Amino acid sequence: MKPLCSLDGRILPLAEARIDPQDRGFLFGDSLYEGIKVLDGKILLLDLHLERLRSGLGRVDIPPPDDLELRCHELVEACGPDTGFLYLQVTRGVGPRSHVPPRDLTPTVLILPSAPVYDPPAGRPRRAVTAPDWRWQHCDLKTNSLMATVQGKLRMRDSDADEVLFVGPAGELREGGSTTLFVRRDDLLETHPLDGHILPGITRRILLRLADERRLPVVERAPLVAERDSWQEAFLCGTLTGVQPLTVLDDDKVADGTVGSWTRDLAEDHAAFEKQLTGQEVPR
Repeated sequence: MKPLCSLDGRILPLAEARIDPQDRGFLFGDSLYEGIKVLDGKILLLDLHLERLRSGLGRVDIPPPDDLELRCHELVEACGPDTGFLYLQVTRGVGPRSHVPPRDLTPTVLILPSAPVYDPPAGRPRRAVTAPDWRWQHCDLKTNSLMATVQGKLRMRDSDADEVLFVGPAGELREGGSTTLFVRRDDLLETHPLDGHILPGITRRILLRLADERRLPVVERAPLVAERDSWQEAFLCGTLTGVQPLTVLDDDKVADGTVGSWTRDLAEDHAAFEKQLTGQEVPR
């Protein structure tokens, strides 16, 4: 993969890309972003990612550029990755450092490609630690103001875990630092509702549909730490993560510490769904 990026519609070597020091994304975190999977040369679910991004930009009064889809495709065509990841960030733009921005700013658009190695579906059991959720009250907006998430991820790193799970004041498990949590309890799949405390994840959305197709009962209710002894299995999901089992939480096993059957089935269904998006035949 060539070390290129797209900055304000221009494809150029990453080493030559420059962001103005007065860009509000740099100074204030006044920006939103998306992370989009590329598989076998195809950008997956780009329409859903851009739908979420444009919705968020509208809510924070940043005018969404109208050619984002074209810019993503041009960058993948220019440098790949054949299989990897696109990071897309839109800031309010460049202006004097003031909390109140001028009205006529032009958004800055940066697209960075990378080529992470994706784990196979349900391929690696994950360990997580919990942390109090002291993020702001609009986690449904995918903003770049991620200091609280970074602090949670540092706790994760220091605990030799794979993810941090944020816990609300009533002991409700909300979401991971970069994943959505699903828990099977009493043969019912639970995941936190879309009430502003979690991101409306694209993978979450797809899995709810796949669970329905399998006739797995689902309720959008926050899993509770106090009920973890009754969990039958749990998994994490996301664009980079896919579907991976959660087998250890705060150094204690989840259920019997093995990969659950619903986790494995949904992981395989999700992987097949992504393959279908690339136009490949999926064995039955």
